[in-house]
Amino acid sequence: LEAELQLDRLKPRLSRRVLLLQGQQAAWHEELELDTGAPPVCRNLTAYLRDEADFKDKLSPVALSLSLALPEGAPGLVLYGDTLVQAQVGGTRL
Repeated sequence: LEAELQLDRLKPRLSRRVLLLQGQQAAWHEELELDTGAPPVCRNLTAYLRDEADFKDKLSPVALSLSLALPEGAPGLVLYGDTLVQAQVGGTRL
């Protein structure tokens, strides 16, 4: 299963306000191997908001997306359900 996470995906790559702690990138991609009877696959990724002085847009929401896809060359396999997940969560500023 191919998994891809995009942070602040509505912004151009060089203007993204959220980055992953490891690698300071705004995207993550990994091929996950799933086997029958194997325990679930979990990944924890830590992201951070860049310093406000580094970007001008402080009002628009930060859009995150996670997509799942079958790798090419997986004949006869079908992925059911949503293959692109998007959510908007409201927050408060303290």
